[in-house]
Amino acid sequence: MAGRGRGRRTMSFSVDVVGISRGDSLPPSMQQPTPLFPAMEQKPLPLAGGEEMEYLLALKQEFRGAMRNLPCFIQQPAARRGQRHGVCIFCEAAVHKCVIFN
Repeated sequence: MAGRGRGRRTMSFSVDVVGISRGDSLPPSMQQPTPLFPAMEQKPLPLAGGEEMEYLLALKQEFRGAMRNLPCFIQQPAARRGQRHGVCIFCEAAVHKCVIFN
């Protein structure tokens, strides 16, 4: 609510606070957007290869697969299309792969 009291109008900040003194020209305007990521000062190290790393990667993937088979791993139930878009009745002719939609 600065600058709403008595007296003449004054700016809520001074030009000196912004960093521009009288007589200086304004900085050039940006003609392009700023980069999404900062420039890298150092390049990343190359990935370590070899049989040991391949073995550890395979072991890690096997461990993930084994964890998915455990009873504590809960999967989100898939949306059933038949329940959303009407009733799907599987007739006795299911032996013939006959599906009737009502």
